[in-house]
Amino acid sequence: MARTTSPSAVDDTASAPEPRRLGWLRRRFTSSPERMLLAARIALVTNVGIMLSGGLVRVSGSGLGCSNWPKCDTRVLPSEVHAPTFIEFGNRLLTFAVGAAAIFAIFCALTQVRYRKDFTVLSVVLLLGVALQAVIGGLSVLYDLDWIWISAHYLVSILVLLVPAVMLVWRAGQDTRAPREPGAPDRLTRSSVLALLPLGVLALAAGTLATASGPHGGGAGTGDVVQRFDIHGTGTLEWVVQRHGAISAIFGLAIVVAWVVAKTRGASPQLQLTLTGAALLVALQGVIGLIQYGLELPHALVWVHVALSAITWVAVAWAWQNARLATQPV
Repeated sequence: MARTTSPSAVDDTASAPEPRRLGWLRRRFTSSPERMLLAARIALVTNVGIMLSGGLVRVSGSGLGCSNWPKCDTRVLPSEVHAPTFIEFGNRLLTFAVGAAAIFAIFCALTQVRYRKDFTVLSVVLLLGVALQAVIGGLSVLYDLDWIWISAHYLVSILVLLVPAVMLVWRAGQDTRAPREPGAPDRLTRSSVLALLPLGVLALAAGTLATASGPHGGGAGTGDVVQRFDIHGTGTLEWVVQRHGAISAIFGLAIVVAWVVAKTRGASPQLQLTLTGAALLVALQGVIGLIQYGLELPHALVWVHVALSAITWVAVAWAWQNARLATQPV
């Protein structure tokens, strides 16, 4: 029995020939679709977790709690544990959890009952992303938290780790569900949802610049002076925040438009619900952004803003997968 496949369904979701070189592994181990889904969920949760931890490092001023890399103050383990060192070193340790989750996902993908090449590719991307993040994190410390490296650190977290993790969870989940009724989005619905991606990236980039020009450089807890993004002197922060707010407002309106299109064109309830959640999250982000700016960027609200940004991208990527790959063969 097979699910109805829309004309736009992508072939990489179909099963691929079993890799011959891995026959020995598949003869010894077999992973069910449920185990693959579990591995994907663990990868997503750990990636969200390390992003929240990284935001805590930033707003608590603990970015140089370990003054060098990869060791902490020339030692493998920190010799003196005070708050900034504990927070920064704890964030580094979470990298091992994220890496282990990616390795587990690769193992499950390679030993799937029905081999799927896209599962393997996404899992490998996650592991490579962890390695890339480790390098960028090291460069961030070596270059004293220069805003360029910190911004790159966050963007890579979203685009190279979080989005592929969401894609993996969505696709793995499709293998564990019973066939659904035909309901693939039409071309207009798909286009309206896919258009959210470039707008979201622009809003995200502007947000990183806003943080890069603000007071939370990551070095306050250790008394380090961190180079900030500066394009208009003392007016840089206001200039960037205004543009970030405008782009984010356009992004939010685009989500509402995509929801209206999905609703009127009879898209699946799951896609409509995901777009509703994304719109509400962007609206909440706007409210928090205005409040935190009015209160001169208190640490806690900045952290909440960063955390909600990650969750918003989970919703946007989930909507993207719903619109791009509504159904697939089993």
